[in-house]
Amino acid sequence: EERKKRLEEEAKQRAWAPLLGVIEWINAIDMADNKAIFEAKRRLSAALTQARRNGLSEADLEDSERLFGRLVRATIANALAVVRTVDRTSIDDLREAKEQLTMVIGAAREDGMPEDELAEGERVRRKVHNKIEDLKGSIRVFCRVRPLSQKESEAGEEPAIIVLDSMTLEVEREVDRSFTRSASQKSASVPEPELQVNRFSFDAVFNPGSQEEIFQDCRDIVQSVFDGYNATIFAYGQTGAGKTHTLMGTQEAPGLAPQTLREIYDIIGREKYRLDFDVKASMLELYRNELVDLLDDTLKKVHIRTDPEGSVQMENAIEVTCQNERDIREVLEQGLRFRKTAETAMNAESSRSHLILSMHITSTNRETGQDLTGKLLLIDLAGSERLKKSLATGERQRGAID
Repeated sequence: EERKKRLEEEAKQRAWAPLLGVIEWINAIDMADNKAIFEAKRRLSAALTQARRNGLSEADLEDSERLFGRLVRATIANALAVVRTVDRTSIDDLREAKEQLTMVIGAAREDGMPEDELAEGERVRRKVHNKIEDLKGSIRVFCRVRPLSQKESEAGEEPAIIVLDSMTLEVEREVDRSFTRSASQKSASVPEPELQVNRFSFDAVFNPGSQEEIFQDCRDIVQSVFDGYNATIFAYGQTGAGKTHTLMGTQEAPGLAPQTLREIYDIIGREKYRLDFDVKASMLELYRNELVDLLDDTLKKVHIRTDPEGSVQMENAIEVTCQNERDIREVLEQGLRFRKTAETAMNAESSRSHLILSMHITSTNRETGQDLTGKLLLIDLAGSERLKKSLATGERQRGAID
């Protein structure tokens, strides 16, 4: 009997030996170094797995499991400490700190850390993410230069824009000064028009850039909406400038709207194991100062009002619950079918109205019950050209004026 007990004790000591060796090594590491802590987690996890195989019970391993939990919490604390000391004026430094914090939070979830213990990390991550967006500018203006069309090339026209770098361009135009000349000057030979060069700076210039490149500069806005913020993306320019192509695109080259819809449901797919989502979409048209619901077969008018909390509400507008990307694409396609278009001198199928795709996204944490609601507006504005240039008449002229 004594020999049996001695053999059992020796077996237990052998089972403990690898785990104790790892614990001793962990006690000597720098707990402010996340790289060292991640290695400690890896070794401790492997040692715990081996200890279970060697017959140690869960009661035997309680202290070691608590040590593993302390390591996980230390990685989060270290990442938060970096965020507190990072240069708040540097987008690059903030982005690096956010990426580290996001990675640590994700790893902690995989390790089974409860959501309530991750709440502070998530709050700070959202704050850093949107600080980055604020540094980029609460209002950001991108310029996309449309290449010459086949018709323009065949007519021998040349680009009027010179792109200097990723943020700057110059526009050349001839200026006729004859209207400022005196009568005696006008009787003389007519001089050559002056060439005037104007330089403009933007947050980004695309010449013309791919549809994917345009989306990449707007991608983080989608995450901000999931974090409970409101955001708007709209395309502005004269008819034929490429607004609708940039926003809607084609099947082969999807624009900002379809790529944004895909990103929304990619985020939902990544987070649905811990969050419940509610996505509602509406689609409106503003034409001749009237707001129309494009999801209603009768195209009924919609009225704008402000609720007691100060939020703008679209009264009578249909909101469709969209369970997946296909649902929201159907909303988009239906709205586009009813949108008013008409031919002008500048475009055979000119958008004569402002198109507004609105999405409300609410996420609910299953463990904590916390709700976050954000709103994203995608807006394709009507052509901004002067009436004289469009040569619109009649009904189209009244629409352009309004």
